[in-house]
Amino acid sequence: MSTEQGDFRKIRRLESSNAFLQVLLLLAILLGMNYLAARFYTRTDLTRSNEHSLSLETRAYIEKIDPENPVRIIVTLLAKPNDTDEEIQTRLEVEKILREYAYHGNRQGTARIIVEYVDVFRQRERARELAMEYNIQQGDSILITSGERKRLIPASHLRALQERSGVLVGFRGEELFTSAILHVTRKEKDKVYILDGHGELLLDSADPERGMTEASAFLMKRNIELEPLNLLLARKVPADARLVIIASPQSEFSENEVILLKDYLRKRNGRVLVCLDPYFKHGLEDLFRDWGIDVQDKLVMEPSADRQAAQSGATLIREFANHQITRTIGASHIPVLMGACRPVQADLGAPLDESLRVTSILRTKEQSWAETDYRKLEKSLPGPRDIPGPISIAAVAERQIGQQGINIAGGRLTVFGDSNWISNAWFNRRGNRELLHNSVFWNLDRYTSLNIPPRPLKEYELTLDAEEFSSLRGRLLLLPLGILVLGGICIWSRRH
Repeated sequence: MSTEQGDFRKIRRLESSNAFLQVLLLLAILLGMNYLAARFYTRTDLTRSNEHSLSLETRAYIEKIDPENPVRIIVTLLAKPNDTDEEIQTRLEVEKILREYAYHGNRQGTARIIVEYVDVFRQRERARELAMEYNIQQGDSILITSGERKRLIPASHLRALQERSGVLVGFRGEELFTSAILHVTRKEKDKVYILDGHGELLLDSADPERGMTEASAFLMKRNIELEPLNLLLARKVPADARLVIIASPQSEFSENEVILLKDYLRKRNGRVLVCLDPYFKHGLEDLFRDWGIDVQDKLVMEPSADRQAAQSGATLIREFANHQITRTIGASHIPVLMGACRPVQADLGAPLDESLRVTSILRTKEQSWAETDYRKLEKSLPGPRDIPGPISIAAVAERQIGQQGINIAGGRLTVFGDSNWISNAWFNRRGNRELLHNSVFWNLDRYTSLNIPPRPLKEYELTLDAEEFSSLRGRLLLLPLGILVLGGICIWSRRH
Protein backbone atom coordinates (compact mmCIF):
# COMPACT_ATOMS: atom_id res chain seq x y z
CA MET A 1 0.00 0.00 0.00
CA SER A 2 2.85 2.31 0.88
CA THR A 3 4.54 1.50 -2.42
CA GLU A 4 1.42 2.46 -4.35
CA GLN A 5 1.15 5.72 -2.41
CA GLY A 6 4.81 6.52 -3.18
CA ASP A 7 4.28 5.86 -6.86
CA PHE A 8 1.16 7.99 -6.83
CA ARG A 9 3.07 10.87 -5.24
CA LYS A 10 5.82 10.58 -7.83
CA ILE A 11 3.25 10.71 -10.60
CA ARG A 12 1.63 13.78 -9.03
CA ARG A 13 4.99 15.53 -8.76
CA LEU A 14 5.80 14.67 -12.37
CA GLU A 15 2.44 15.99 -13.53
CA SER A 16 2.89 19.19 -11.51
CA SER A 17 6.41 19.67 -12.87
CA ASN A 18 5.17 19.01 -16.40
CA ALA A 19 2.36 21.55 -16.00
CA PHE A 20 4.81 24.10 -14.57
CA LEU A 21 7.23 23.57 -17.47
CA GLN A 22 4.38 23.89 -19.96
CA VAL A 23 3.38 27.21 -18.39
CA LEU A 24 7.00 28.41 -18.54
CA LEU A 25 7.27 27.29 -22.17
CA LEU A 26 4.03 29.05 -23.04
CA LEU A 27 5.23 32.26 -21.37
CA ALA A 28 8.59 32.00 -23.18
CA ILE A 29 6.78 31.54 -26.51
CA LEU A 30 4.52 34.53 -25.83
CA LEU A 31 7.45 36.73 -24.79
CA GLY A 32 9.46 35.65 -27.84
CA MET A 33 6.54 36.32 -30.17
CA ASN A 34 6.01 39.76 -28.64
CA TYR A 35 9.72 40.56 -28.95
CA LEU A 36 9.81 39.50 -32.60
CA ALA A 37 6.56 41.32 -33.34
CA ALA A 38 7.94 44.50 -31.77
CA ARG A 39 11.22 44.32 -33.70
CA PHE A 40 10.08 42.84 -37.01
CA TYR A 41 6.65 43.84 -38.23
CA THR A 42 4.95 45.22 -41.32
CA ARG A 43 2.52 48.10 -41.61
CA THR A 44 0.14 48.46 -44.55
CA ASP A 45 -1.42 51.69 -45.75
CA LEU A 46 -4.88 50.85 -47.12
CA THR A 47 -5.67 54.37 -48.39
CA ARG A 48 -5.94 54.76 -52.14
CA SER A 49 -3.22 57.43 -52.44
CA ASN A 50 -1.00 56.17 -49.56
CA GLU A 51 -1.84 59.24 -47.47
CA HIS A 52 -0.29 57.76 -44.31
CA SER A 53 2.98 56.53 -45.83
CA LEU A 54 6.36 58.15 -46.40
CA SER A 55 7.49 58.74 -49.97
CA LEU A 56 9.87 56.29 -51.64
CA GLU A 57 12.50 59.06 -51.69
CA THR A 58 12.35 59.50 -47.91
CA ARG A 59 12.48 55.74 -47.28
CA ALA A 60 15.56 55.48 -49.48
CA TYR A 61 17.33 58.20 -47.47
CA ILE A 62 16.39 56.53 -44.17
CA GLU A 63 17.94 53.24 -45.27
CA LYS A 64 21.25 55.04 -45.90
CA ILE A 65 21.52 56.32 -42.31
CA ASP A 66 24.54 54.82 -40.55
CA PRO A 67 23.30 52.76 -37.54
CA GLU A 68 26.51 53.74 -35.72
CA ASN A 69 25.40 57.40 -35.92
CA PRO A 70 21.61 57.33 -35.59
CA VAL A 71 19.43 60.39 -36.10
CA ARG A 72 17.74 61.74 -32.97
CA ILE A 73 14.44 63.62 -33.36
CA ILE A 74 13.54 65.61 -30.23
CA VAL A 75 10.02 67.06 -30.21
CA THR A 76 9.19 69.93 -27.84
CA LEU A 77 5.70 70.79 -29.13
CA LEU A 78 3.69 72.18 -26.23
CA ALA A 79 -0.01 71.49 -25.61
CA LYS A 80 -1.62 74.65 -24.28
CA PRO A 81 -5.24 75.24 -23.20
CA ASN A 82 -5.71 78.05 -25.75
CA ASP A 83 -4.23 76.17 -28.73
CA THR A 84 -5.81 76.94 -32.09
CA ASP A 85 -7.17 74.22 -34.37
CA GLU A 86 -4.10 74.66 -36.60
CA GLU A 87 -1.71 74.04 -33.67
CA ILE A 88 -3.63 70.95 -32.54
CA GLN A 89 -3.70 69.60 -36.09
CA THR A 90 0.04 70.26 -36.46
CA ARG A 91 0.84 68.27 -33.29
CA LEU A 92 -1.30 65.32 -34.45
CA GLU A 93 0.35 65.31 -37.88
CA VAL A 94 3.84 65.44 -36.30
CA GLU A 95 3.09 62.44 -34.07
CA LYS A 96 1.60 60.51 -36.96
CA ILE A 97 4.44 61.09 -39.41
CA LEU A 98 7.18 60.48 -36.82
CA ARG A 99 5.68 57.04 -36.16
CA GLU A 100 6.36 56.33 -39.84
CA TYR A 101 9.94 57.61 -39.56
CA ALA A 102 10.55 55.45 -36.49
CA TYR A 103 9.02 52.41 -38.18
CA HIS A 104 11.15 52.67 -41.32
CA GLY A 105 14.25 53.62 -39.32
CA ASN A 106 14.05 50.62 -36.99
CA ARG A 107 12.47 47.90 -39.11
CA GLN A 108 15.77 46.12 -39.80
CA GLY A 109 16.41 45.55 -36.10
CA THR A 110 18.87 48.47 -35.81
CA ALA A 111 17.86 51.89 -34.50
CA ARG A 112 18.57 54.41 -37.24
CA ILE A 113 16.04 56.97 -35.97
CA ILE A 114 15.29 57.70 -32.30
CA VAL A 115 12.25 59.86 -31.51
CA GLU A 116 11.91 61.59 -28.13
CA TYR A 117 9.08 63.80 -26.86
CA VAL A 118 10.01 66.35 -24.19
CA ASP A 119 7.61 68.52 -22.18
CA VAL A 120 9.86 71.45 -21.26
CA PHE A 121 7.54 72.44 -18.38
CA ARG A 122 7.26 69.04 -16.71
CA GLN A 123 10.69 67.65 -17.62
CA ARG A 124 12.73 70.60 -16.42
CA GLU A 125 15.97 68.67 -15.98
CA ARG A 126 15.80 67.22 -19.50
CA ALA A 127 14.95 70.68 -20.87
CA ARG A 128 18.08 72.12 -19.21
CA GLU A 129 20.19 69.31 -20.70
CA LEU A 130 18.85 70.09 -24.19
CA ALA A 131 19.49 73.81 -23.71
CA MET A 132 23.10 73.15 -22.69
CA GLU A 133 23.84 70.46 -25.27
CA TYR A 134 21.98 71.80 -28.31
CA ASN A 135 21.36 75.45 -27.34
CA ILE A 136 17.58 75.06 -27.63
CA GLN A 137 16.05 78.31 -26.41
CA GLN A 138 12.43 77.77 -27.44
CA GLY A 139 9.65 75.24 -27.25
CA ASP A 140 7.22 74.39 -30.04
CA SER A 141 10.00 73.07 -32.28
CA ILE A 142 11.55 69.85 -33.54
CA LEU A 143 15.30 69.30 -33.20
CA ILE A 144 16.93 66.82 -35.59
CA THR A 145 20.52 65.92 -34.79
CA SER A 146 23.21 63.36 -35.58
CA GLY A 147 26.69 63.61 -34.12
CA GLU A 148 27.67 67.26 -33.91
CA ARG A 149 25.26 68.47 -36.57
CA LYS A 150 21.74 69.67 -35.90
CA ARG A 151 18.79 71.51 -37.38
CA LEU A 152 15.93 73.14 -35.50
CA ILE A 153 12.52 73.32 -37.20
CA PRO A 154 9.93 75.69 -35.63
CA ALA A 155 6.38 74.36 -35.59
CA SER A 156 5.17 77.30 -37.68
CA HIS A 157 7.33 76.12 -40.62
CA LEU A 158 5.41 72.84 -40.79
CA ARG A 159 2.17 74.44 -41.95
CA ALA A 160 1.44 74.97 -45.65
CA LEU A 161 -0.83 78.02 -45.83
CA GLN A 162 -2.86 79.31 -48.73
CA GLU A 163 -1.00 82.32 -50.10
CA ARG A 164 -3.75 84.94 -49.87
CA SER A 165 -6.17 83.68 -47.23
CA GLY A 166 -3.60 82.14 -44.87
CA VAL A 167 -5.81 79.06 -44.43
CA LEU A 168 -4.06 75.83 -43.44
CA VAL A 169 -4.16 73.53 -46.47
CA GLY A 170 -1.29 71.09 -45.94
CA PHE A 171 1.46 69.71 -43.75
CA ARG A 172 5.12 70.12 -44.81
CA GLY A 173 6.56 67.81 -42.17
CA GLU A 174 7.99 65.13 -44.46
CA GLU A 175 9.71 67.67 -46.72
CA LEU A 176 11.34 69.50 -43.79
CA PHE A 177 12.18 66.41 -41.72
CA THR A 178 13.79 64.57 -44.63
CA SER A 179 15.73 67.70 -45.65
CA ALA A 180 16.99 68.02 -42.06
CA ILE A 181 17.99 64.33 -41.97
CA LEU A 182 19.99 64.81 -45.17
CA HIS A 183 21.65 67.87 -43.62
CA VAL A 184 22.69 66.25 -40.32
CA THR A 185 23.91 63.04 -41.97
CA ARG A 186 25.91 64.88 -44.63
CA LYS A 187 29.63 64.27 -44.10
CA GLU A 188 31.32 66.59 -46.59
CA LYS A 189 31.41 70.39 -46.23
CA ASP A 190 30.22 72.85 -48.86
CA LYS A 191 32.85 75.37 -49.96
CA VAL A 192 31.65 78.99 -50.23
CA TYR A 193 33.94 81.79 -51.44
CA ILE A 194 33.51 85.43 -50.35
CA LEU A 195 34.90 87.85 -52.94
CA ASP A 196 37.19 90.70 -51.90
CA GLY A 197 39.31 93.29 -53.68
CA HIS A 198 36.51 95.86 -54.23
CA GLY A 199 35.95 97.06 -50.66
CA GLU A 200 33.46 94.29 -49.85
CA LEU A 201 32.38 93.32 -46.34
CA LEU A 202 35.28 91.57 -44.61
CA LEU A 203 34.90 87.93 -43.68
CA ASP A 204 37.07 88.10 -40.55
CA SER A 205 36.32 91.65 -39.39
CA ALA A 206 34.27 92.41 -36.26
CA ASP A 207 33.54 95.95 -37.45
CA PRO A 208 29.77 96.58 -36.97
CA GLU A 209 29.21 98.17 -40.39
CA ARG A 210 31.85 96.59 -42.68
CA GLY A 211 32.42 93.19 -41.07
CA MET A 212 30.49 89.91 -41.35
CA THR A 213 31.94 87.70 -38.62
CA GLU A 214 28.43 87.10 -37.24
CA ALA A 215 27.19 85.78 -40.57
CA SER A 216 30.34 83.72 -41.19
CA ALA A 217 30.12 82.08 -37.74
CA PHE A 218 26.45 81.34 -38.39
CA LEU A 219 27.27 79.56 -41.67
CA MET A 220 30.31 77.67 -40.37
CA LYS A 221 28.18 76.12 -37.62
CA ARG A 222 26.10 74.62 -40.43
CA ASN A 223 29.01 72.72 -41.97
CA ILE A 224 29.84 75.38 -44.56
CA GLU A 225 33.49 76.24 -45.18
CA LEU A 226 34.14 79.91 -46.01
CA GLU A 227 37.20 81.32 -47.75
CA PRO A 228 38.02 84.76 -49.21
CA LEU A 229 38.69 84.99 -52.95
CA ASN A 230 40.28 87.75 -55.03
CA LEU A 231 39.49 87.09 -58.69
CA LEU A 232 42.16 89.54 -59.89
CA LEU A 233 44.85 87.45 -58.18
CA ALA A 234 43.36 83.96 -58.57
CA ARG A 235 42.21 84.56 -62.19
CA LYS A 236 39.66 81.76 -61.82
CA VAL A 237 36.81 80.53 -59.67
CA PRO A 238 38.15 77.47 -57.78
CA ALA A 239 36.87 74.07 -58.86
CA ASP A 240 35.41 73.29 -55.42
CA ALA A 241 33.29 76.46 -55.27
CA ARG A 242 29.66 75.60 -54.51
CA LEU A 243 28.68 79.25 -54.07
CA VAL A 244 30.29 82.67 -54.58
CA ILE A 245 29.10 85.59 -52.44
CA ILE A 246 29.65 89.25 -53.40
CA ALA A 247 28.84 91.42 -50.38
CA SER A 248 28.72 95.21 -50.79
CA PRO A 249 31.36 96.03 -53.45
CA GLN A 250 32.46 99.68 -53.27
CA SER A 251 34.20 99.78 -56.67
CA GLU A 252 33.59 98.32 -60.12
CA PHE A 253 34.51 94.80 -61.24
CA SER A 254 36.86 94.53 -64.19
CA GLU A 255 35.82 93.02 -67.51
CA ASN A 256 37.93 89.89 -66.87
CA GLU A 257 36.31 89.35 -63.47
CA VAL A 258 32.84 89.59 -65.02
CA ILE A 259 33.84 87.02 -67.67
CA LEU A 260 35.04 84.63 -64.94
CA LEU A 261 31.72 84.96 -63.11
CA LYS A 262 29.77 84.48 -66.36
CA ASP A 263 31.70 81.30 -67.19
CA TYR A 264 31.23 79.98 -63.66
CA LEU A 265 27.47 80.46 -63.90
CA ARG A 266 26.99 79.27 -67.47
CA LYS A 267 29.58 76.56 -68.04
CA ARG A 268 29.76 75.11 -64.53
CA ASN A 269 26.17 75.73 -63.42
CA GLY A 270 27.55 77.80 -60.54
CA ARG A 271 25.71 79.79 -57.89
CA VAL A 272 26.35 83.48 -57.15
CA LEU A 273 24.75 85.61 -54.40
CA VAL A 274 25.16 89.39 -54.72
CA CYS A 275 24.33 92.08 -52.13
CA LEU A 276 24.59 95.61 -53.55
CA ASP A 277 24.15 99.10 -52.14
CA PRO A 278 22.95 102.38 -53.65
CA TYR A 279 25.44 105.16 -54.42
CA PHE A 280 28.21 102.78 -55.62
CA LYS A 281 28.92 101.59 -59.17
CA HIS A 282 29.51 97.83 -59.39
CA GLY A 283 30.30 97.04 -63.03
CA LEU A 284 28.14 93.89 -63.05
CA GLU A 285 25.53 95.18 -65.52
CA ASP A 286 26.50 92.69 -68.27
CA LEU A 287 26.26 89.78 -65.84
CA PHE A 288 22.82 90.85 -64.64
CA ARG A 289 21.62 91.46 -68.21
CA ASP A 290 22.75 87.98 -69.21
CA TRP A 291 20.56 86.55 -66.42
CA GLY A 292 17.49 88.72 -66.98
CA ILE A 293 17.87 90.88 -63.86
CA ASP A 294 17.54 94.67 -63.88
CA VAL A 295 19.41 96.48 -61.07
CA GLN A 296 18.60 100.18 -61.42
CA ASP A 297 20.58 103.14 -60.11
CA LYS A 298 17.75 104.43 -57.97
CA LEU A 299 16.96 104.63 -54.25
CA VAL A 300 13.84 103.05 -52.75
CA MET A 301 11.90 105.60 -50.70
CA GLU A 302 8.92 105.44 -48.38
CA PRO A 303 6.77 108.34 -47.13
CA SER A 304 8.02 109.41 -43.73
CA ALA A 305 4.52 109.46 -42.26
CA ASP A 306 3.99 105.81 -43.17
CA ARG A 307 7.53 104.49 -42.73
CA GLN A 308 7.85 101.37 -40.58
CA ALA A 309 11.30 102.44 -39.52
CA ALA A 310 13.30 100.60 -36.96
CA GLN A 311 16.13 103.10 -36.67
CA SER A 312 18.27 105.46 -38.78
CA GLY A 313 16.13 105.04 -41.90
CA ALA A 314 15.94 101.23 -41.77
CA THR A 315 12.72 99.67 -43.01
CA LEU A 316 10.94 96.46 -42.07
CA ILE A 317 10.16 94.45 -45.20
CA ARG A 318 7.00 92.35 -44.87
CA GLU A 319 6.11 91.48 -48.48
CA PHE A 320 7.54 88.10 -49.54
CA ALA A 321 7.03 85.93 -52.60
CA ASN A 322 6.10 82.24 -52.42
CA HIS A 323 9.68 81.11 -53.05
CA GLN A 324 11.85 78.59 -51.21
CA ILE A 325 14.02 81.42 -49.84
CA THR A 326 11.18 83.49 -48.38
CA ARG A 327 8.30 81.02 -47.89
CA THR A 328 9.02 80.16 -44.25
CA ILE A 329 9.73 83.80 -43.37
CA GLY A 330 6.39 84.91 -44.77
CA ALA A 331 4.53 82.03 -43.13
CA SER A 332 6.03 82.98 -39.76
CA HIS A 333 5.21 86.68 -40.29
CA ILE A 334 8.82 87.65 -39.54
CA PRO A 335 9.89 90.99 -41.07
CA VAL A 336 13.34 91.51 -42.57
CA LEU A 337 15.34 94.59 -41.59
CA MET A 338 16.79 96.38 -44.60
CA GLY A 339 18.70 99.64 -44.99
CA ALA A 340 18.95 101.87 -48.06
CA CYS A 341 17.93 99.75 -51.06
CA ARG A 342 18.13 99.94 -54.82
CA PRO A 343 15.48 98.29 -57.05
CA VAL A 344 16.19 94.73 -58.22
CA GLN A 345 13.66 93.20 -60.60
CA ALA A 346 13.19 91.11 -63.72
CA ASP A 347 14.53 92.80 -66.85
CA LEU A 348 11.40 93.42 -68.93
CA GLY A 349 13.53 94.23 -72.00
CA ALA A 350 15.55 91.00 -71.92
CA PRO A 351 15.20 88.62 -74.89
CA LEU A 352 12.88 85.65 -74.39
CA ASP A 353 14.70 82.65 -72.86
CA GLU A 354 12.56 79.62 -72.01
CA SER A 355 15.35 78.10 -69.91
CA LEU A 356 15.52 81.15 -67.61
CA ARG A 357 13.12 81.96 -64.78
CA VAL A 358 13.38 85.23 -62.81
CA THR A 359 11.42 85.73 -59.57
CA SER A 360 11.14 88.79 -57.34
CA ILE A 361 11.26 87.63 -53.73
CA LEU A 362 11.17 90.85 -51.62
CA ARG A 363 8.95 93.88 -52.16
CA THR A 364 8.34 97.18 -50.40
CA LYS A 365 4.91 98.59 -49.62
CA GLU A 366 2.59 100.05 -52.22
CA GLN A 367 3.13 103.61 -50.95
CA SER A 368 6.89 103.44 -51.66
CA TRP A 369 8.67 104.55 -54.84
CA ALA A 370 12.08 104.36 -56.53
CA GLU A 371 13.71 107.78 -56.56
CA THR A 372 15.74 108.66 -59.66
CA ASP A 373 17.44 111.86 -58.46
CA TYR A 374 18.31 110.49 -55.04
CA ARG A 375 21.81 112.05 -54.98
CA LYS A 376 20.32 115.55 -54.91
CA LEU A 377 17.13 114.64 -53.11
CA GLU A 378 15.27 117.65 -51.75
CA LYS A 379 11.65 116.46 -51.97
CA SER A 380 9.66 113.90 -50.04
CA LEU A 381 7.13 112.95 -52.73
CA PRO A 382 7.56 110.87 -55.95
CA GLY A 383 8.09 112.77 -59.18
CA PRO A 384 7.24 111.95 -62.82
CA ARG A 385 10.63 110.25 -63.41
CA ASP A 386 10.27 107.99 -60.37
CA ILE A 387 8.85 104.46 -60.30
CA PRO A 388 5.75 103.91 -58.14
CA GLY A 389 5.62 101.09 -55.58
CA PRO A 390 5.58 98.36 -54.61
CA ILE A 391 9.26 98.04 -55.52
CA SER A 392 11.09 94.73 -55.88
CA ILE A 393 14.39 94.84 -53.95
CA ALA A 394 15.57 91.23 -54.44
CA ALA A 395 15.32 88.71 -57.27
CA VAL A 396 16.58 85.25 -58.18
CA ALA A 397 17.34 83.92 -61.66
CA GLU A 398 17.42 80.16 -62.34
CA ARG A 399 18.37 78.30 -65.49
CA GLN A 400 17.20 74.83 -66.44
CA ILE A 401 19.38 72.68 -68.66
CA GLY A 402 18.53 69.46 -70.44
CA GLN A 403 16.59 68.18 -73.39
CA GLN A 404 13.78 65.79 -74.38
CA GLY A 405 11.70 66.80 -71.37
CA ILE A 406 14.47 66.15 -68.79
CA ASN A 407 15.26 69.35 -66.90
CA ILE A 408 18.23 69.69 -64.55
CA ALA A 409 18.90 72.68 -62.33
CA GLY A 410 21.54 74.91 -63.90
CA GLY A 411 23.17 78.08 -62.61
CA ARG A 412 21.52 80.45 -60.14
CA LEU A 413 22.00 84.15 -59.55
CA THR A 414 20.53 85.79 -56.42
CA VAL A 415 20.66 89.60 -56.11
CA PHE A 416 19.69 91.82 -53.16
CA GLY A 417 19.50 95.62 -53.41
CA ASP A 418 20.99 96.08 -49.93
CA SER A 419 23.93 94.61 -47.98
CA ASN A 420 23.34 96.06 -44.51
CA TRP A 421 21.24 93.06 -43.47
CA ILE A 422 24.27 90.70 -43.47
CA SER A 423 26.66 93.06 -41.65
CA ASN A 424 27.51 92.47 -37.99
CA ALA A 425 25.31 95.34 -36.80
CA TRP A 426 22.17 94.06 -38.53
CA PHE A 427 22.56 90.30 -38.96
CA ASN A 428 20.95 89.13 -35.70
CA ARG A 429 17.88 91.33 -36.04
CA ARG A 430 14.40 90.31 -37.15
CA GLY A 431 14.37 87.74 -39.96
CA ASN A 432 17.83 88.52 -41.37
CA ARG A 433 19.42 85.29 -40.10
CA GLU A 434 16.61 83.24 -41.61
CA LEU A 435 16.93 85.09 -44.92
CA LEU A 436 20.67 84.34 -45.21
CA HIS A 437 20.15 80.75 -44.07
CA ASN A 438 17.50 80.13 -46.72
CA SER A 439 19.39 81.97 -49.46
CA VAL A 440 22.60 80.00 -48.93
CA PHE A 441 20.90 76.63 -48.40
CA TRP A 442 18.74 77.08 -51.49
CA ASN A 443 21.81 77.88 -53.60
CA LEU A 444 23.62 74.84 -52.17
CA ASP A 445 20.69 72.56 -53.11
CA ARG A 446 20.10 71.57 -49.50
CA TYR A 447 16.40 72.25 -50.09
CA THR A 448 15.73 71.54 -53.72
CA SER A 449 17.16 68.01 -53.67
CA LEU A 450 13.74 66.94 -52.40
CA ASN A 451 10.59 66.67 -54.47
CA ILE A 452 8.13 66.01 -51.64
CA PRO A 453 4.91 68.06 -51.84
CA PRO A 454 3.02 69.15 -48.71
CA ARG A 455 0.65 66.49 -47.42
CA PRO A 456 -2.94 67.75 -47.86
CA LEU A 457 -5.05 67.89 -44.71
CA LYS A 458 -8.54 66.46 -45.10
CA GLU A 459 -11.47 66.70 -42.76
CA TYR A 460 -14.35 64.23 -42.83
CA GLU A 461 -17.70 65.32 -41.43
CA LEU A 462 -20.84 63.21 -40.90
CA THR A 463 -23.90 65.44 -40.91
CA LEU A 464 -26.97 63.95 -39.15
CA ASP A 465 -30.07 65.48 -37.67
CA ALA A 466 -31.49 64.25 -34.34
CA GLU A 467 -33.84 61.67 -35.92
CA GLU A 468 -31.11 60.19 -38.13
CA PHE A 469 -28.69 60.05 -35.21
CA SER A 470 -31.24 58.19 -33.02
CA SER A 471 -31.92 55.71 -35.82
CA LEU A 472 -28.19 55.08 -36.35
CA ARG A 473 -27.61 54.65 -32.61
CA GLY A 474 -30.46 52.11 -32.40
CA ARG A 475 -29.03 50.07 -35.27
CA LEU A 476 -25.56 50.06 -33.75
CA LEU A 477 -26.97 48.89 -30.39
CA LEU A 478 -28.83 46.03 -32.11
CA LEU A 479 -25.55 44.55 -33.38
CA PRO A 480 -24.04 43.52 -29.99
CA LEU A 481 -27.48 42.45 -28.74
CA GLY A 482 -27.96 40.25 -31.80
CA ILE A 483 -24.53 38.65 -31.26
CA LEU A 484 -25.42 37.98 -27.61
CA VAL A 485 -28.75 36.36 -28.52
CA LEU A 486 -27.10 34.26 -31.25
CA GLY A 487 -24.46 33.08 -28.77
CA GLY A 488 -27.19 32.11 -26.26
CA ILE A 489 -29.04 30.12 -28.90
CA CYS A 490 -25.87 28.25 -29.85
CA ILE A 491 -25.10 27.36 -26.18
CA TRP A 492 -28.70 26.17 -25.59
CA SER A 493 -28.72 24.03 -28.74
CA ARG A 494 -25.42 22.32 -27.78
CA ARG A 495 -26.68 21.42 -24.31
CA HIS A 496 -29.94 19.99 -25.61
